[in-house]
Amino acid sequence: MTVSYTPLALVKQAANILTNSETARLDAEYLMADVLQCKRMELPLKTGDLTVVEATKFAGYLERRKAGEPVAHILGVQEFWSLEFKVTPATLIPRPDTETLVEVTLKHLSAQSKGTILDMGTGSGCILLSLLSELPAYQGIGIDRSPDALAVASENTQNLGFSERTAFLESDWFSNVETPVGGFAAIVSNPPYIPSADIDGLMQDVRDFEPLSALDGGEDGLNPYPVIAEGALERLRSGGLLAVELGIHQAESVADIFSGVGFAEIEITNDLAGIGRVVSGKKV
Repeated sequence: MTVSYTPLALVKQAANILTNSETARLDAEYLMADVLQCKRMELPLKTGDLTVVEATKFAGYLERRKAGEPVAHILGVQEFWSLEFKVTPATLIPRPDTETLVEVTLKHLSAQSKGTILDMGTGSGCILLSLLSELPAYQGIGIDRSPDALAVASENTQNLGFSERTAFLESDWFSNVETPVGGFAAIVSNPPYIPSADIDGLMQDVRDFEPLSALDGGEDGLNPYPVIAEGALERLRSGGLLAVELGIHQAESVADIFSGVGFAEIEITNDLAGIGRVVSGKKV
C-alpha cells in the first residue's frame, strides 16, 4: 500500500488531529503553505510528496498547534486590512472584527485632509498603520503600556514604510500623551473589554497565549471606556472623532458613556456578524 505524503493528504490528516481547533482545516492549510512558502490557495497545485525537512517542519508546527499555540504565533505574522503584521505573545492577534473600527474611522476622515491620529493601546500597530495606509497626509501616534508591544509596532511600521509618519510612545492611557496644536483629528482604541470573570472561559489559544492586560476590562469589561472618553474629549479638535471597539452586549453602555461626557453624533456600528462592535462620536 502506497502512503501519500502530498501536501493536501497531510493537511487532511492534520485537520483530523487538531481536535481542539474550530478551524482545524484552515489552520493546517496555513501551516502547510508556510512550510512550502506558497499561498494557501496554491496548495492544490502542490502534488509532490514533502521532503523529510518539510514534513518534519510541518509535524513540529502541528505539535505546537495541538498544544493550543495560535497559528499567528507559530507563523509570526497575521494579515489585517490586506497588510501583513508581525505578531508575538506581547500583542493581541489582529482579528477581522477590528477592521470595523478601521472602516468607521475612514468614513469620517478625508484622504484629502490632514491631521494626527492617536491609537490607544496600539499593540501590533495594526489599527493605526492600516489607517495611515489609506490616509497619506495624516500622522499617527500609537501608545501602549507594554514596551514589548511597542517594539513589535515599531518593527511593523518600518516594514510597512510608515516610520516617517508614525511615533510610538510608552504611556498608561493619556499619561505621556502631548496633544498636537489644534487637537487630534481622531482617537481610536481597541481596549481590553472582556469581563474579568469571563477570562477563564475563553478559548485556550486566547486565554493562554495572548496578553491578559489586553483582554481584561475589569468586572464588567467597561473599565477603560470612561478614561478614554473623558481624555479624548479634552484632546480632540472640534469635530474630531473618537471610535472604540467593544464586546458583545456592551454597545449601549459605551454609547451612554460617550453621551455622558459630552460627545455628539454617537453611532453604533455592527460587525459582519451583526454584533455592535464599534461606538463612535464627535467632539462638538
